[in-house]
Amino acid sequence: MLVVDYKSKSYFRFLNDLPQVSKHKTRFLITLNGGDESELCSVLEDFSEYTQGTVKCSMSINDKASNSAIGVLFDEARLSRDILLFKQSDLLFDKKTAVKNSHERDNGFDLNNLFKSIAKHNGIVVLATENKQTLSASMSTKVDVLIRFRF
Repeated sequence: MLVVDYKSKSYFRFLNDLPQVSKHKTRFLITLNGGDESELCSVLEDFSEYTQGTVKCSMSINDKASNSAIGVLFDEARLSRDILLFKQSDLLFDKKTAVKNSHERDNGFDLNNLFKSIAKHNGIVVLATENKQTLSASMSTKVDVLIRFRF
């Protein structure tokens, strides 16, 4: 995993490499960690400019969208080669606690299905979180680039 501080020299080196990354036929996962809305907009403008592509924003994780809605989102991004951005994806970084009763399960959202969709996707996926998060060991193995804000 490459760790890059926003607006640093390494950030601009990463942006220069982004056009080549966007042309690969494999999944590339970027996490934006700790940025506010204006910083997020600035990064998305940079991504669009350097890749000459479109960034498709989604609140599916925060809204706990259905598996079919997530599937449609990935299918559309795959066909159009858009960069897929999930805003407010804090749910993926929160520490999970044990489920004690069947009522405590969240039946409305399947994280495993989301991770499978991300793994199968052949394009750039961006997970944005406003909170400064520490990536778990399992999450850090999935992320290709971590862009940090205000560290």
